[in-house]
Amino acid sequence: MKDENFQTCLAISKELDEVVEGKLHKCPYCHNTFNIDDAEETTNEDDDTVYICPHCKEHIDVYELEQINLYDYFSDAFDIDYIINSRKEYQSVRITVATGGPAIWIDTDKRAVCLAWWGETAQASLLPQTCNAIDAYGEELYAG
Repeated sequence: MKDENFQTCLAISKELDEVVEGKLHKCPYCHNTFNIDDAEETTNEDDDTVYICPHCKEHIDVYELEQINLYDYFSDAFDIDYIINSRKEYQSVRITVATGGPAIWIDTDKRAVCLAWWGETAQASLLPQTCNAIDAYGEELYAG
């Protein structure tokens, strides 16, 4: 179970990297997300780029793809905790993305995706550029 928990954290960390890099997209047909680099690419009769969704296999015109950004990714977050200093200045953010089993949160102070479930814990590091982008998002929301 411990390895499975770490793999869950690692998968979320990698998905956040894809969001920050602009590589995570949503299929307009099945609404599943996928890394644009993992999608099969072809062209249509007008020589426009078309991607094939790895989930539903539909052909998607490049203009139909919806790029997922941090606002989209965290739009259904369960909770956002801001860590501030004594001058009420933003320091970091903790965003809860899953609860109930397991609880999963993104913690920019720890620079990690963290998980807790029935006394077990796991975490996977965030890349510096990903953590910085999430911090910028959190600071913007806090200043809001």
